[in-house]
Amino acid sequence: MMKRIGLALLLSLAFLWSVSVDAAGQRSDWEKLDDISDEALQLAKNERFAEAQEVLRYFSERFFALGAKERLRSADELRAVTVTHEQAVRAMSAPISAEDKVAAVTQFRLVVDAIHSTYQPLWSEMEPAVMEALAAMEKAAERGEKEAYAAAVRQLVDRYTLIEPSVKIDVPPEVATKVDDDLEALQAAAFWQADETKRRERLSTARHDLRALFAGVKKDEADPSLIWVMISTGGMIVLTLTYVGWRKYKGEKEEKRARQPEE
Repeated sequence: MMKRIGLALLLSLAFLWSVSVDAAGQRSDWEKLDDISDEALQLAKNERFAEAQEVLRYFSERFFALGAKERLRSADELRAVTVTHEQAVRAMSAPISAEDKVAAVTQFRLVVDAIHSTYQPLWSEMEPAVMEALAAMEKAAERGEKEAYAAAVRQLVDRYTLIEPSVKIDVPPEVATKVDDDLEALQAAAFWQADETKRRERLSTARHDLRALFAGVKKDEADPSLIWVMISTGGMIVLTLTYVGWRKYKGEKEEKRARQPEE
């Protein structure tokens, strides 16, 4: 009887060890891909677009060589990484502004992070910028300033578009769909055809749904003022992915250090 118990225990330990090793290998591979996507972003931020394009193509090679496709959790993840990667590669040689090129690589970088990350995805740090744009819309609507409202809508849509593929990896579909519906309603001509009360209700609903979208993401306590000193799109991207990326790395190192005595 004791032999059987001992054998069962050994088999259980062997199984748990193999699962742990496999998970560690998958994490290591995704860390490599995460690093490659970050390198592409750093090159793009320095306007070295030809080099960024080469690094993006290298990402594709490593993605298939490491078997990363088979490790994705859903078709949505595969679609997000494939579409944003292709868009980023094309953007590097497209006749568009440097800011748009950086935005394309940023969108891809955020997707890779969302797939790989189990702690504070980078896209979640865009909450202050998204809510700031919504606040500008509310202020313009309250004053009846249609041009200011239209400018704030464009800003909100631009900022949300940057994180949308990543959002749909981490957030339940019903939550993301509500935000999509809100954005569509806020841009429609019918918004200004409604009375003031209805407009206020529409904006309040959008605020509630956006808060709900960000609420379920794992975060640590941060000082947003350090990130959002600059609000322009280019500055926002640089500050977000430099400061937050460093803070996230520090948090993960502390988490690993805390687990070491247990190991």
